[in-house]
Order: sequence, then structure tokens, then C-alpha cells
Amino acid sequence: MGRYQQFFSHVRKPTPRTGSRPNRNEMKRVDILRTLTVAGAKRECYAFHDIYAILPIIAVGVFLPRTGQQPDTTSPLPMHRVSKPSISLRPTLLLLAPTALALLAACTPDNVQSTFGTAGPIAEDQANLFKFIFWIAAVVFVLVEGAIIYASIRYRQRSDSDKRPHQTHGNTRLEITWTIIPAIILLAVAVPTLSQIWGQQNGVPRDRGDVVSVEAIGHQWWFEFRYPDNEIITANELHIPVNRPVEFKLDSQDVIHSFWVPKIAGKVDMVPLNDNFIWMIGTEPGVFYGQCAEFCGIAHAHMRFRMIVDTEEDYQAWLDGMHTAPDAPAPGSPEASGQQLFAVNCSSCHTNNSTGPGSYAQEISTQQARWNGWLEDTENASIVSAPNLTHFGDHLTLGAGLKDLNQDSLVGWITDPSSVKIGTRMQEHAAVYDTPDSRVKLSASEISDIATYLLSLKPGTGAAAEPVDDGGAGTAIDAEAVFITNCATCHSTGADKVVGPGLAGIGERASGRVDGMSADEYIEQSIREPGEFIVPTYPAVMVSWNKLGDDTIDALVTYLKTLK
Repeated sequence: MGRYQQFFSHVRKPTPRTGSRPNRNEMKRVDILRTLTVAGAKRECYAFHDIYAILPIIAVGVFLPRTGQQPDTTSPLPMHRVSKPSISLRPTLLLLAPTALALLAACTPDNVQSTFGTAGPIAEDQANLFKFIFWIAAVVFVLVEGAIIYASIRYRQRSDSDKRPHQTHGNTRLEITWTIIPAIILLAVAVPTLSQIWGQQNGVPRDRGDVVSVEAIGHQWWFEFRYPDNEIITANELHIPVNRPVEFKLDSQDVIHSFWVPKIAGKVDMVPLNDNFIWMIGTEPGVFYGQCAEFCGIAHAHMRFRMIVDTEEDYQAWLDGMHTAPDAPAPGSPEASGQQLFAVNCSSCHTNNSTGPGSYAQEISTQQARWNGWLEDTENASIVSAPNLTHFGDHLTLGAGLKDLNQDSLVGWITDPSSVKIGTRMQEHAAVYDTPDSRVKLSASEISDIATYLLSLKPGTGAAAEPVDDGGAGTAIDAEAVFITNCATCHSTGADKVVGPGLAGIGERASGRVDGMSADEYIEQSIREPGEFIVPTYPAVMVSWNKLGDDTIDALVTYLKTLK
């Protein structure tokens, strides 16, 4: 006995009982199953293939709507059960209709991360390929489902007919046809797909203008962007020129991330120690949303960024601005207070002055040192890799694209970062959040001053702050500003280790460290020729600061000796 006969051997045509009439839909299902039984008995060799072919037919038979009747469950055999009135399907349809409309409305190309409204050739090619495949699939769906519905209705069991349909055993022409047609469809899909893949893997098109090189590094949970040709480092917002090719080198510092700007190009994974590449061209100026598209931890959904496509003039202005230091804050202003508070509480993890010569290489070394320090003790480390805040006041958002940047949102972020972005490591590692409730241990006015200072970090005009009479403390104030601008990236004024050692008590430690050399001479020599005195366990990455000039170095030495 064949597999189908064994499976359906219990099926018999219903015998009407006295006073009852067999349900019409039940008879349809039974006849379908009987037809399959006969065909299956003759074609056992096709059993595993045919079971998938007949599933739609079985589904039609099993789930045919019961118009007007439902079975009574008192009879032991389904075909002998007396039917009862059924429930209308209209409420279900009324519920599904608005649901379908809502789903369709979500597909609008105006959505900021929709792949339908494109602004780059790669995204456009991918969208066109998707539409091409979609319409092929739609035609196949309509034809197949139409054939199933037609067969189900055209050859349904008639209420006044007890005639058994003619039984057939396969159809060679049909089987050849439905083998060749899918092969042709797959070929039609494969040709443009492979063509696009190979075309994009050929590399950036260099006939579209000078190529911009950008290195994108994924961190938990923010993006770092480096422009090696321009020696610029920024975070969470990058600028590219319109209608010029941009080549991205993708890397990750920790886990696997994925770089994705839906409206401009597809996504490519960022894998630690395994560089990937992607190129893209923005064809219209604007702000475009980017997103990490690979699950990377608790804050994955909040790992976002912005891509700003500029005109050539705006892009060049941005490049020039990133090499222009902000104007110095006026003494006694909230910005000046915030600058000092930032140096003491924030500069261990954040750099805010990558504008001068050598700052690019220095920031790369600093970030790597921060990362290595965190890896040494991931639970107790007081520093982590954090976004570069150079010209942060020019940014559109904070928290990797979570909120619009303004005074209120920035104050809220500094006060309690986890309330804005769950998973951020600021409160877990920064000493300024070492409180019972993990909220920042600064007053409201101090938080406001830091926020005001950060918002003031924009390309300056080159004007120096007006000198003021400070009762003889001018040298110390000037030296403190020099330290904040040039040294705070790698050194804290406390005991915290950043890239270099904390400088609290440096005056006492320097005294007598080298025979015949005073503390002043030792500190000055460390500034002018850092390679002469390398503290054990610290990397030799500090560059010479002779460019500061004799007077500035003398003032800086005096200031450093005051750190306790």
C-alpha cells in the first residue's frame, strides 16, 4: 500500500444518516483527499516531492470557508457530524483591512530610513533590483494562487453529482514546463544581481571626481570617523561632498557592528581586525540617517549617526573649520568655568581640541591607549574610548543621534546619561559618576557651565580673549588654559591614568628624580624632549612641545607644580 493510501486509508465517502444531509464542504475535502490517495498509490516514487506540491491543495480543502454551517462535535467521525450555523468572517476582514493599510503606510519613501527614497547610485541600484524581483514574484504569486483558486472552484464537488472525477497519472509536458519556467525566472533574477555585486566590488569609480577617504570605526555604541588625508577626527556625524565618491574603510574596536546609510548605500559589517570597504556617492545635499545594523549589545538600537552631504563650498568650509581652534573663552565666563571643569572631569575619556598639527596622530594613539586601559580591567577602569568632541557645538545631535543638541538636552545627558541612552559606559567608569545613584557629582551650575562650554566649541575667528587684571594670577590662569588646550587630552590634573600619568603632585615627584636636576628642569625637559624620561609602563607617544615657546613653557611648569 502506498504512503498516501496508508495515510488516508480511513477516509470514506460519507453515508447520509436518516434525517440529515452530509455537509457540502466536508464532501469537498473528502473527495480531494480520495483523489490524492489514488494518485499517491500509483506514484510512490514522487512521495517526498509531491507532498510539497499538494500542500496548497490540502490547505484549500481543509480551510474552505464553511458558509452557513459548522460541524457538531458529538459524532466520532467528522463526515457523520451534523452541521450547525457558522460565524461570519466579516469581523476578521474588517480587522485585517486597517492593519494592511497601516503596513502599507509604513512603506513611505519619505521615512528617514526608508530604502525606497534613494539619494545615491548604490541605493538606487539596489532599490531598482528589489522592485524588479518584487514584480516577478508578484506575477508568480498571482498566477499560482489564481490557478489554485480557479481549480478549487471550477472542479469543486457538485451537490447534485456523485460522479467520481477522471483520474490522471502525471503530465510530462506540464512537469517540464514548471521546471523550465522557474529556471528562467531564477536566471532573470541572477543576472542583474550578480552584475550589481561585481560592479560594486570593482571599487570606487574614480571618474566621478577626487575620492574622499574616510575610516569608520565602530565602538559600543557610537561611531568614530577619521579623514586621514585631511587629518580630521570626529564622531557620530560625518560630512561628505555631493556627487563625489567616498571610500570607507570599516573597522571595529570591540564587537561586530554594521555600517548602514539606507538612502545612500547598503550595509557592510565592521569586523574587529578585519577591514571591510564600501564606497558611496551622495547625489543630493541633505542630512541622512545612519544606523548600526548588526546586534552589538544593549544599546544597539541607539547606535546611530548622521551623514551630512554638503555642497563643495560647504564641505571645504567644514574642512577648514575643523582645523581652526575655537575662540578662547572670556575669563570668568561660564565657558571658562566649563572649560576647567571639563579638563578635570571629562578629558580623561574625551578629546576636545584635535585642531592643531600633530593632533590627528595623537588622538589615534590616545584612543588606543584608552581602549587598552579599559581592556586591562573592564570592571574597574576609570577611562574608556569615548567620542572626540572637537567642535561639538557644530553637531546636530548628541548621544549618537538620539536627541537634538541644545542646552537642555546636553544638561540632561551630563546629569544622567543612562536616562537618555541605556548602556552607555559613562556612569559605569567615569569617576565623576561615582555616587550611590550614579548621577554626576557636580552642582547644577557646574553642569550648566560644562554644557555651555561644549556648545561653544565651534571654529573660531582667530581673535584672542581680552586680558583682564587678575591680581597677579594671570600666569597661572594662562598656563591652565595652555594645559587644557594642549595637555589635558593625555594627562589628568588628578591621579587618573589616561595615556600618560596623572600629574597631581608632579612637583614633588620630579624633585630629585634625576641626580643634579631640579624639579623645574625635569618638568621642562619632559615637555621639550619627552623621550628623555619615559615613565615605566607608559607608551612613548608624547611629541615635543618646543613650539609652545620659552615663556609659555615656563608658565606651564609653574602651573604644574601647583597641582596637588
